[in-house]
Amino acid sequence: MASGAAGREGGALQAPTPFVFFVCQHGAEPTLKAALCEPAGPYRLAFSRDGFVTLKGTVPADVWSKDLPGGPFVRARGHALKRLDGPDIAPRVEQVLAEFGSLDWTGIHVWQRDPVEVGWRGFEPDHSVSSREVAAALTQALQLRQDPRAAKVNFDAPIGQRVLDIILVDREHWWVGTHPVQERADGWPGGTFSMEPPANMVSRAYLKIAEALAWSGLPVRPGDHAVEIGSSPGGACQRLLELGLHVTGIDPAEMAPEVLAHPRFQHWRARSLQVKRRLFQPFRWLMCDANVAPEYTLDTVESIVTYPTSQFAGLLLTIKLSDWHQTRDLDRHLDRVRGWGFTKVTARQLAHNRREYCLAARR
Repeated sequence: MASGAAGREGGALQAPTPFVFFVCQHGAEPTLKAALCEPAGPYRLAFSRDGFVTLKGTVPADVWSKDLPGGPFVRARGHALKRLDGPDIAPRVEQVLAEFGSLDWTGIHVWQRDPVEVGWRGFEPDHSVSSREVAAALTQALQLRQDPRAAKVNFDAPIGQRVLDIILVDREHWWVGTHPVQERADGWPGGTFSMEPPANMVSRAYLKIAEALAWSGLPVRPGDHAVEIGSSPGGACQRLLELGLHVTGIDPAEMAPEVLAHPRFQHWRARSLQVKRRLFQPFRWLMCDANVAPEYTLDTVESIVTYPTSQFAGLLLTIKLSDWHQTRDLDRHLDRVRGWGFTKVTARQLAHNRREYCLAARR
C-alpha cells in the first residue's frame, strides 16, 4: 500500500489508498468475503488474517465517507490508510501522529483483532494488554503536544464523531484506518462493547445480554417485565435484574442461587412448550438463548408472541449456527419475525457471541 498521510483536494479529505478494512469473528471471514468481494460485491481480497480483512477496489475518496457497506457479520469497518511494522511502540506512535495527526479526527480507537476464537480458553474480546500499552503511549504523546484529543483515546464515541483507528493485527504489525461513527456500535473500539462485569458474574450470558441491549437500544426500563427462554444458569437474568426489571426465567435446569434468591425473579422450571401461552400476557420483553436449531427457536417464539393475549414490545433472540452455511438463512429469519408484527428487525453478530448471532425486534 502507498505510504504518506491523507491529503486534501478541493476541500475534501482524500484517502491515499483504495483499501478498506472489515473486522469480523474468527470463522466468519468466508461469509464476509462472499458478500463483499467480486462478483457479489465491489471489492477484491487484499491482506487478510483471522478476523481482519482488507479489501481493494473503488472506494469513496473521502476517508469519512458513510458509503462503506456493512452487514450483520461486520463488527467494524473503515478506510485502511497504512500498515506500520516494527518491534517498538514509541517510533510507530510518533509516525502515526506525524503522518495522520493533521487529519480532522475527533478521537482515536486502539484495538486488537481477536487473536483466537471467542470463548477459547476463556477469551473474551475487549481491550488487550497490547492495545492498552499503545493507547497509553498515544495519550502521553498527545498530551506532550498539548493536543486536546488526548482525552479521546479509546473513548465511547457518539454518533457523528470521526475516529482514527490503530488496529493491532499482532504486536509488531499495525494498521491505521479511519471511520465515521454512524451507529451505536461504531463508537466502540473495534466494534466491541466493553464493560466491567460483576465479580460474581453467573455466566458469560451476562456479557451477551449487556452488549445486545447496548447495541439494539431496546428501551427497557426499571419495573418492566421480561421473560427469558433458556435462562439457566442465569447470566442474562442477572443483568436484567441489575437494570431493575422483573424477570422470569424458563428452563428445566437449575438457576444460580443468587439469581433464584432475588425478590424480582421467578423460575418456571419447565420447557417453554410446557408453559400455557396465556401466561405470557404480562411480559413486555422476551429474550431467548437456547442451544437449539434456528427454526426451533423461531417456531417456539412465534407460538408465544402471536398468541392473542401476548403484548410484547420487543425481542432479543440468540440464533445458533451449527455451521457457517446457515448464515444464508439470515434474511429469511428477519422476514419471518417481521411477519409477527415487528416493524424494526435487525441482526448483528455481537463481539461476545460465539457461532451465533443476535436478532433484535421492536414494534
